[in-house]
Amino acid sequence: MRLEGNFYTIHAITTGNPGEYTISAELFADHPIYKGHFPEQPVVPGVCTLTVIRECLAKIVGREVTFTAIKECKYLSALIPQSNIPITINITIADDSQLRATVVNGNSSQSVLKLRATIS
Repeated sequence: MRLEGNFYTIHAITTGNPGEYTISAELFADHPIYKGHFPEQPVVPGVCTLTVIRECLAKIVGREVTFTAIKECKYLSALIPQSNIPITINITIADDSQLRATVVNGNSSQSVLKLRATIS
């Protein structure tokens, strides 16, 4: 199931140096997933954050992407959906399969996630 369009939207994808991308996106605070995760204190599920990264990667490389190995995945803070949440995803792809990504909360400029993975 794709999350783009109902869980989040992409506003822009920009490129810097070769293999470096910045994605501006927004997570929707009214998505039904928050009724179960968690009803009294909603938090963006970690698996959804990884799915957003994977879907953005697919747009960048022009094909479906799979994480074949996640070498590091650190959640540094929670995303709380009190209103729609602007996020920035910084991605660096090396050797066409090695990935580094960070997710930053646009409301607080706080890093949310650091990821090192291999993709196919």
